[in-house]
Amino acid sequence: MRYLSFVAAVFTVLIAGIVAAGKSADANSYDAEELRFLQLINDYREDNGVGPLTLSDTLAVSAERHSQDMARYHFFAHNTASSSYYSRGSWPWDRMSAEGYDYNTFKGENIAVGYESAEQSFAAWRNSPSHNAAMLDEKYRVIGIARIKLPSSRWYWTTDFGGVLDPTSHAPDESPQDTDEKSEDAGGIENGEMNGRAVWEQESRGGEDLIIDGHALLGDYDDARDELRQKIRVGENTELSYDLRIKTNEHRHPSDRLLVRLTNRKGEQLAVLRRYSDGDAGGWRRETVDLSRFAGRTVYLSFFVETDPMLRTAFYLDKVALENKGRS
Repeated sequence: MRYLSFVAAVFTVLIAGIVAAGKSADANSYDAEELRFLQLINDYREDNGVGPLTLSDTLAVSAERHSQDMARYHFFAHNTASSSYYSRGSWPWDRMSAEGYDYNTFKGENIAVGYESAEQSFAAWRNSPSHNAAMLDEKYRVIGIARIKLPSSRWYWTTDFGGVLDPTSHAPDESPQDTDEKSEDAGGIENGEMNGRAVWEQESRGGEDLIIDGHALLGDYDDARDELRQKIRVGENTELSYDLRIKTNEHRHPSDRLLVRLTNRKGEQLAVLRRYSDGDAGGWRRETVDLSRFAGRTVYLSFFVETDPMLRTAFYLDKVALENKGRS
């Protein structure tokens, strides 16, 4: 089939089940036009009330290699016709997974050929309904951007989208985060040390940063009202696990409380998974909650703390994870 247009339709998929993070890509270098495209798409998303995208070096590798293959082997399609890197017939999510982006999340891809500048590619995608929908999709949180021109080819652009911040994601002027002690799993949960402020939404009546020194601290001041939350996709046979420590000066129990709960996007409570109070004070312990009854739903995981105006209670959290009960 001959392609007369310079853009191809977007493909989006939700992979079923929860899987572990794979290898991470080496840090990518981005040329001026690729970085210009990131600015254009994020300005566009902001104008339309959608959150910004973060660069993912892993997705940049899958995007770059697909652009290289299209330029080298003279095809223009989402599925791989010939490749120096992937099996013939591979789709965007296959290529992303092969590079280590194998999360249970929404994934998408836009491709274009014949445009040298970021403005030209952006305009072409904006004027195509399916590509425009991908650029404005609020489910996407990261992007890989690559444009390639070989000596005998035109310019080939690929942008790969994903719904999970992976360990290689970063702002244009930053390096990827150190991943020795943490990774993120399929639902966007930060497994390991809690030092990813880009992952967790925070609200604190005291105005404090709730994530410090590799863990979260909620409460520990008078009349506290603190919340950490993030959007998750619950798969089959999923368990929520986290480390919890509670320290208190209270003498009358219960006075202060922590709710582990699920909410909708507006913050309205859907279910309380666990309740804790100052009466549960003690050292670090591992807690596990079965989420299988919420399988297939996209919800917000919330850790919500309220304390009274008197003596203080501190609730510490660490190593929050979504895990598949059937995975060995």
